[in-house]
Amino acid sequence: MPASSRVGDLWTGVCCCHPPAPCIPMVGFIVTGSPDTRSTASAQGRLSDLTVGVCGHPGTVVTGSPTVLANNLQKATIGSIVTGCNIGTVVTGSPSHTVCFGGGGFSPVAFTEFQGRVIVHTEVDFGNKDDDPGSDDGLNIYPPIETVNGVPVRQPTAEEIARSAALDESPTTEVSDSTSAAQVTTTPPTSCLDVDTFPPDNFQLSTNFILSDVSTKTAISKRRVKAQAGFTVEDLVCNLQAWAENIGEAISAQYGRNEMLITSGFRVGSGKSQHDRGQATDIQFPNMNNAQVYAVAVWMNENVPYDQLILEYGGNNPWIHSSFNRGGNRPTTAGNKFGTRKSPGNYVWGTLLNMV
Repeated sequence: MPASSRVGDLWTGVCCCHPPAPCIPMVGFIVTGSPDTRSTASAQGRLSDLTVGVCGHPGTVVTGSPTVLANNLQKATIGSIVTGCNIGTVVTGSPSHTVCFGGGGFSPVAFTEFQGRVIVHTEVDFGNKDDDPGSDDGLNIYPPIETVNGVPVRQPTAEEIARSAALDESPTTEVSDSTSAAQVTTTPPTSCLDVDTFPPDNFQLSTNFILSDVSTKTAISKRRVKAQAGFTVEDLVCNLQAWAENIGEAISAQYGRNEMLITSGFRVGSGKSQHDRGQATDIQFPNMNNAQVYAVAVWMNENVPYDQLILEYGGNNPWIHSSFNRGGNRPTTAGNKFGTRKSPGNYVWGTLLNMV
């Protein structure tokens, strides 16, 4: 259990309010806390309490214990995230008072520099819920599961066939006018590039994408491609190539490659997720508001060949989960072809929602 953090405890990271420099290394203190809850003689820091850098610029505590509160606010601890001008983590706390995290440990966090500013990704940005069995569990509509040179990697199980049959129906959610346009139903073929067993990060997948863009240098997952779940490195790189050629390049041409922040691409896992199979990525557009990201998702739905498309809310910025299956994209009638994640675990299928 992490130590409780209080007024006067230190945070460390960067301050991003020093133009023209994008961000500079900085330390500072928690400066506000509970009016009536003490932790070893100091006011307890909480979610939303203020910080200040030694430069004088402010920040806010944005994470805390999910289970222990002070004044109905989550208690701050070592590891709590600070954002604002100050961007970093709390690094000191009480020598004798710890705070329960309900068995969950520290929340995951990642920092990304994007166009001269630092973006903080907390646990709600990680997109793990888009791999729920009820949404994208990595199982494609059957047939096919996946093919290499026209040969199935494996045969589907009876459970997969039954689940696919249940999904192969029109969405029950009413589809709004903005998302009812005819979709691209073809699956363009992919001519797999020659690749070594250990391809370099700068391996060119397509005109604007190299392998590291969707593996080791994504904002969050940062995983090197390795053979797993019956897929060779060559299979996985070809799957990533197919995504880059058909989805990544289309978005790049329409909105600009530099406006895209790929937060997650290839992931290490059992193969149930399409991320594990090199078929899916999550993309944010940090310079866009929610309405603009919604417009991107609508455009993709109407113009891009994809296997699955999910507009996901619930984090610092909405992101778009998209996948491409070179063995055959699921049909437009599939119940989970496209939809909206309104919040973690809360999906609406068959429509894209503009949640301003």
